[in-house]
Amino acid sequence: MSTAGTNAARTRTPRDGDRPVRILVVGCGDLSIRVLHGLTGTSQPRHLALLGRDGESVVRTANMVSLAAAQLGRPCTVDPLVQDLDDIAGTAEAIARFAPDIIFAAASRQSWHVMSELPADRFTRVSAAHFGPWLPMHLDPVLKLMKAVRAAGTGATVVNAAYPDAVHPALAGVGLSPDLGIGNVANSVPALAAIAADHLGCAAAEVRPRFVAHHFVGHRLSRTGDSGGAKFDLTFWNGADEVTDELPGDAMFHPMRKEYRRTGGKDGQLMTAASALSVLEPLATGTSARVHAPGWHGLPGGYPVRITPHGTELDLSPRLSEEEAVEINRDGQRHDGIAHIAEDGLVEFTDESVEVMREELGYTCKELALADVEEAAEELAARYAESCRI
Repeated sequence: MSTAGTNAARTRTPRDGDRPVRILVVGCGDLSIRVLHGLTGTSQPRHLALLGRDGESVVRTANMVSLAAAQLGRPCTVDPLVQDLDDIAGTAEAIARFAPDIIFAAASRQSWHVMSELPADRFTRVSAAHFGPWLPMHLDPVLKLMKAVRAAGTGATVVNAAYPDAVHPALAGVGLSPDLGIGNVANSVPALAAIAADHLGCAAAEVRPRFVAHHFVGHRLSRTGDSGGAKFDLTFWNGADEVTDELPGDAMFHPMRKEYRRTGGKDGQLMTAASALSVLEPLATGTSARVHAPGWHGLPGGYPVRITPHGTELDLSPRLSEEEAVEINRDGQRHDGIAHIAEDGLVEFTDESVEVMREELGYTCKELALADVEEAAEELAARYAESCRI
């Protein structure tokens, strides 16, 4: 996809300042619950809604979050919206009726951490395909949601948690990309700031990393302490001064699996929820913030991003162009099992990842068109379920 000129700030639709900000959370999983609860932690009036297809789960979860907020002395309305994303027209009606300022999407057909529940030897073999071939499981619900968002005619900012590094560029060419992603590159940044501060002898709050990296890199760092050979760009700043040369290069990653090791998998969702809130809070309050986010306006991989009251913009190191940052992330994309994403959303997977999926799951998909995403997701889900019974 062409990226010329995309480094300019993307503007947000102004909202009516006389009413509480309205935030719609899509999906009823663990991440959604953590984010919803985090969004109630404010003295600012706020109207939340939770959308999902399981009516009992939606109502119970919305009530739990609302009552927990009241218990803490911060009452916050959480509306339950029972709606299946497969019904695009119905979802569009629900969105238009609630009229959100922000939509946070955390819906996937299969959560990323499900594979980690496999026996260790099987997990190792399946993981050799990397994350790219699992794209249909995340792309399918986001594609349907974004069709509904466009049909609703809302100007809401859409923030997506489901594999934004690849989902967003697959949707960008057809005008369906969410605005921002969360997690992935962002999850490594707090540890990197702390490690740099240890070397510099200052507080972590005084150090600002600027990290350009794909999901493949971010996923590896806390587990292996290296980038797996994929490209990345990492600089460190203290105010306006770059301090990268004062730090020990790639050795910066090693403490992430030692002194700064943290819980991963489903139990580590707190880190991803925190990255979501780091993006959602400034969007909700209309304040400025420097964050890291994947899938910025359809770009592949993750980037430093500046949020302002007027919109968002890339916050790259001055020596790095947007085109160079995109190429770094395309390299990471290939390491993650995706060879290419075309303008029309056609995704080509690497031969190596295709072969692993064929051997381990009996699932073969070399190319994925947007028109075939639902069918591919259903087949992949069935193949995975069958393999778990063997």
